[in-house]
Amino acid sequence: MLKYTLCLIRNGNQFLLLNRLKKPQMGTWNGVGGKIENGETPFESVIRETFEETGILLKELTYAGNVIFKSNEGREGMYLFTADLPEGSRLVTPAGTAEGILDWKQVDWILHKDNRGVASNLRAYLPAVLEGRLGLEHLFTYDQGVILDYTTAEVAADEINEKYIPPIAVS
Repeated sequence: MLKYTLCLIRNGNQFLLLNRLKKPQMGTWNGVGGKIENGETPFESVIRETFEETGILLKELTYAGNVIFKSNEGREGMYLFTADLPEGSRLVTPAGTAEGILDWKQVDWILHKDNRGVASNLRAYLPAVLEGRLGLEHLFTYDQGVILDYTTAEVAADEINEKYIPPIAVS
């Protein structure tokens, strides 16, 4: 089981991103999420973390895959989810939080090759998510914080335990 979750909340052609105040990804824009607490499923964690960081209560989520980080320090990763902004939800941005600054960012801005302010791994795997290629494991190999290699593979069926990750959505 992985230790973290991340959610990419979409509203039209924008995603809600957080410019993080602390590690990991300090000072860069990324999705919202965090550490899975003891006894919590990844699904429960991403709902809790999203609400804590944004005030948005998600009712429908899509499991999009896993993002794995490998370096000489070890291996860790996160469950990746996507969600559309729930109808009736409103978030005035930019908004300062204890975690950083929340703001809606256009897809073109996030993916722009010259954009140094977005988590580099987000720019790598977001195109697959946008194309609907879900259930992939995005494996990043790092050396001193620099991506050396990026590969994808399908998440093994036995790794997707429905006890932990609902198939598509809940109401």
